Amino acid sequence: MTQVEIPTELPIILRNFTLSVLRKKPHDIIDHAVDYFTQLQQQQQQQQQQKSHLMTDDNGVTTVPFSFSSPIRHHEKKLQTPTQHVKLSG
Repeated sequence: MTQVEIPTELPIILRNFTLSVLRKKPHDIIDHAVDYFTQLQQQQQQQQQQKSHLMTDDNGVTTVPFSFSSPIRHHEKKLQTPTQHVKLSG
């Protein structure tokens, strides 16, 4: 019996595509597939370009591009730092 290795991302990709077909109910599934996977490919290329814009200097410091027009994500948890109590003598 031959064993076939399934890429880890394949079930997720197929599930998301299936959900897209069920939601949009396209008349031509093949055309929908072309559009869906073309858009997915473009999104991945944009993500790769964004990752390549990260720059690391000789000291190992990574610089991340920042834009004031980028949306603020209120749903993300705020960084919590431990509170230190300092007793002042005086």
